[in-house]
Parts: sequence; C-alpha cells; structure tokens
Amino acid sequence: MYKFRHVTAAAAALLLASTVMPHLYAAADRFPEGAAYSPLLAGWNVALGAQRSVRIERAELLVSPDAGWTGVTTLIANDRTHQLDSLFVARDPRRGGFDAISYLVDQSDGAARGFAAATGPSTPGLLPNAATEARIDASMARWSAETNCAPPVVKLADPGADPDLVDGLVFGDPARIGTPFADITHAGWLPREFFYALAPNGSASILGVTFTFIFVDAAGNPTDIDNDHHADAAFSEIYYNDRFGWSDGAAHPRGIDIDSVSTHESGHAFGLGHFGKVFIDNNGTIKYAPRAVMNAVYVSPFADLAGTDNASFCSVWASRSK
Repeated sequence: MYKFRHVTAAAAALLLASTVMPHLYAAADRFPEGAAYSPLLAGWNVALGAQRSVRIERAELLVSPDAGWTGVTTLIANDRTHQLDSLFVARDPRRGGFDAISYLVDQSDGAARGFAAATGPSTPGLLPNAATEARIDASMARWSAETNCAPPVVKLADPGADPDLVDGLVFGDPARIGTPFADITHAGWLPREFFYALAPNGSASILGVTFTFIFVDAAGNPTDIDNDHHADAAFSEIYYNDRFGWSDGAAHPRGIDIDSVSTHESGHAFGLGHFGKVFIDNNGTIKYAPRAVMNAVYVSPFADLAGTDNASFCSVWASRSK
C-alpha cells in the first residue's frame, strides 16, 4: 500500500512543527486534496524500472507531536478518509488467487531500541526480534479478532532472503531492493537516515511509515480489475523508526508502544486511512475527536480498536472477505 500517508497530511490540516506532511503521493496528477505530491516517490518509481508491474502509490506516516504550541487551539490533523484509494482485490490472481492476506516479519531488522529499566535513568537497551515480532503478531491478530469482517490472515515465515524494496530505494543501493513474499511486510526498525530522507526533520517526528504499492498495466496506469473505482493494491511495506525508544509492554513499559504503532500501520496496510481531528486546546492538552487507532498523531498507547476503526475496516472488508 504505497501511498505515503504515513508521512501524512490532510486538506484542512496544519503542518506539525516538524513540517512533516502525513500523505505523500507518487503521481503528480493523482493525489487527493490535502495530500502532497512527492518527487521523491516519483523518482523511486523511475528507479524501479519499466519491467516491474508495480509502482509506489503513496506513503502514510504516523507522527509524534512536537512541543511548541502555546495559548491557542491548534488543529494538527482533520482526517475523514476511512479508506485509501487503493485496496486489495479478493483472490487477485497476481497475488496467487488466495482468500487470505499474508504477512511477513523481516527478522533481519527486527531489533528495536528500548530502555533496559522501567524506571530510573534512561538506560538504553535493546528489544530483540523475538520481543518486537510478538507485538507485531498481536497487532495483525487484533484486526481479525476485534472485527467481524476480516479476511483470513496468514503469517509467512521469514525465508532469509530480502523481502522488501523501499530501503534499497531510499539508500540508493540496488543490492537492497529485494523481492516481496507477502501482501504485508513488516520490514523492521531502520536508522534515522531512512526517515530524514522521507521528510524534513523526519527522523524527529515519524514513528512509522506504510508504503503502498499498486499494480500497473503496460502503459504504467493503475489497474482496477474488479471495477470498484480503487486502484489494485499489490503489497505494502511497513518501517519503524529506531531513533525512538520503544516498549513491548509490561516487561519494558517505557517508550513508544509497539502494539499501538504496529496496529495503526497494519490498518493502513489493510486499506484504512487516517481518521479524526487531533488538536491542542487552550490549555495545551492534545485531544481527539474521536479517539481511534487510526488517528494520525501518536501521543500515548492506544491499541484496542475503537468503533470508528471497526466500522472503517468493515467498510473495506465486509464484501471483500466473502
């Protein structure tokens, strides 16, 4: 789902102090109001080459709010998207014709920066892949367990080969442009340089990003084989920012909650956009209307799906999973 939305933005949204835009699109003539055209993404599509039948459509970003608002109500995000403009096609033969949505966790980049102690000094630690992968698995299962309209979700084992493309495009290294094996790849924790490449000051604000790839025809145009007026999603890649300290739950409670961010990013991979107003009131308190996993700004742990999340998910999958 390469739709640069996690690098996100909304029509009525003001930019965060970091100037990160939450929705970036690769096509100059095809992006909705409130999103931004990204020459960077367009350039990556050129780098993919004409022989590939997929293109990056967008990137969706989840950001952490910066300090600096004082004294007035400030709108950070005002999103009513619910669905992204590209969606998976049920039993798409180009994805093997399966009913299920598959996902894979890239174990080679699975270790995350964390804190060794729950309290006391900010002692750096390391959350191993076993800890982070368990939280990613929980986030994928959540969309199945807490909704009544989910498709079958199947986890694929990491084959040991490179399963993702975007890191190679960001770093300009063809050797790192791998081969996707799953519909959704959790590509792991990458260094700050990856996120600086996505947006100004991106490493300081971007917690995670979901890239959406779509199928294109021989002329490079998005396909729509089921005639639902959505481009056909090919696969998604999700990346997390290793510049932040992360938490895997009760054992290491300090840091950014992996469950919350991974559930949010997985929502994008399933076809959901950002939703809800996020604003700072006159007292400097960040508020949401409504509070949801798919809010565009992370402030505190929030992983359990809200009614809006469930309704948005079922608006995509109720008919597709039949």
